[in-house]
Amino acid sequence: MLKKFTDGLIFGAGFAISCMVLLFLFGSLIFPMFVSKHIDYPTDIEQSNVEAHSQPSIPFHELGLEDQIKQSSVIALAKFEPAPDGKMKAILKEFLKKEPGVTLYYNIGDEHASSSYYPKENRSHGDGLVIFFTGSPANMKLAMSYSGDRIHGLGDLPIELLRKKCGEPNAK
Repeated sequence: MLKKFTDGLIFGAGFAISCMVLLFLFGSLIFPMFVSKHIDYPTDIEQSNVEAHSQPSIPFHELGLEDQIKQSSVIALAKFEPAPDGKMKAILKEFLKKEPGVTLYYNIGDEHASSSYYPKENRSHGDGLVIFFTGSPANMKLAMSYSGDRIHGLGDLPIELLRKKCGEPNAK
């Protein structure tokens, strides 16, 4: 008697789950086909909005260096400095570029916490970072490490040449 009851319970649960799956598939795949035919979408969209959304934007990290500099509102140079707890803090040392009127929540000497790290064995993060910010308030878009005076992510470009390209040497 108990065996028949558990078999019936298992069968009923399986049947209920099957029905729910079929209802979900019908609701998510078939039902929208019938509904979408009867929806009137607005046709008075401005041409400029259509053009703006139809052109795919190139991700910041895929732009050339000149375009990255042009689109950046702030470009900062940070140096890794050891903290007492063993953490390597990314301390902002210099702004290679800072457009007037840009809101930036960092000053020279501040830690850029999202770039700080705890060292791991057999892994080097270099001596510091070049950090590209866009917009106002400025948001970080890209960071590249440097060692000595060479920026690895830019084909070992000298920092001094990046300063010249930014057009504001030693701006602080």
